[in-house]
Amino acid sequence: MRSDEPIPRDVNGGSGPIPVLMLARVLDGGGIERDVSKFSRHLREHGIEPHVACFNAGGMRWREIADAGIPLVTIPVTSFKSKSAVTAAWALRRYIAENGIRLIHAFDVPADMFAVPLARLWRIPVLSSQLCFRELIPMHSQLVMAVIDRMATGVFVNCEALADHLSSDWKLARERIHICYNGYEPQEFNPRGRKRPRELVDASIVIGAVALLRPEKNLGMLVESFASLYRMDDRARLLIVGSGPEKPELVRKIAELGLTVACVFQDAVAQPAEWMRAIDVFVLPSLSEGFSNSLLEAMACGCCPVASRVGGTPELVNDGERGILFESGNLKELTDTLIHLMQHPEEQRRLAETAATFVREHLTMHHASARLADIYRDLLADRKNQSSSKYLLQAGVHPKSRTIEQHGELVS
Repeated sequence: MRSDEPIPRDVNGGSGPIPVLMLARVLDGGGIERDVSKFSRHLREHGIEPHVACFNAGGMRWREIADAGIPLVTIPVTSFKSKSAVTAAWALRRYIAENGIRLIHAFDVPADMFAVPLARLWRIPVLSSQLCFRELIPMHSQLVMAVIDRMATGVFVNCEALADHLSSDWKLARERIHICYNGYEPQEFNPRGRKRPRELVDASIVIGAVALLRPEKNLGMLVESFASLYRMDDRARLLIVGSGPEKPELVRKIAELGLTVACVFQDAVAQPAEWMRAIDVFVLPSLSEGFSNSLLEAMACGCCPVASRVGGTPELVNDGERGILFESGNLKELTDTLIHLMQHPEEQRRLAETAATFVREHLTMHHASARLADIYRDLLADRKNQSSSKYLLQAGVHPKSRTIEQHGELVS
């Protein structure tokens, strides 16, 4: 078989579940890796047979996927400029042929850059992904991804804001963009049995965040805002759950502001729901955001959400109805919001209850995995311009004006 010869497909005779290969660079603790794990574990109920590949074996999500009995394969790329890339390409090609893979879904930038050109060469449908705003990646990668967008069969995003970003800023045809909102697992993330751990049991209010500790999450501003609450009530507590490069700076800032006794740090954990159920007000002060898994899961756990008005967050948090939004980087607005919620616990509870009800009705993994399965089928059917807009036009919705509620209505 020549390197440019199409890979034989439909080895299972076209019946039964559709084999799809989901590819990410690693399968550890990040949001994208969490998406791969959740989707792979729920797609089977919608007629998809998931296989998962990554460049480096092991990690938090690798174990989770393996425990679910989903086939895993390592495609050992160490550098796109090394011999490993050629060896890995042949390994990927062999795995696809042996397992009758009918579509590849690449979930992050390295996976996109590796898989999309190969899938194009092998004439197999491939879905690339854009799950954050492009300013967060180096300029040379942004330019490469603009080419990848046009090579892929379609581009997967998790909110309207990212669809608008690709369409407006990168001139990608809107019909090539497929929106599938993130989902959460209600058996794990729910408000039942909310309680505080020993470190927080006497707190008057717990302000919290669960995130990768990276600069764009802007958690230093949350620390500064919390300092104002602590001066008003020394029983207020701040909980930060996560790991990442910003932790030393956050620890330093907390010590500098005299908040060490009032702050609890917990390294990233595979199941953060118990920590989320300890939080009264969950704060996401990001400078840039796609559609946050942590914010979604915190809402499901009964937290009152407060978040910066960036990216897909306003699609999730309807300001004043199921949370409160503030302008990104506005310390005073965030501080005033937290003081208001501390002084009005009944509003905290109302917003938390409304948020939990909304995500339960519209954003479970049943909704998300059903939508993604439909996207895969559309790509395989080669419906081109009809693939995303079909669902919207049937519901009388213009493709530019989708809402989470409308997406949920299209999943039965």
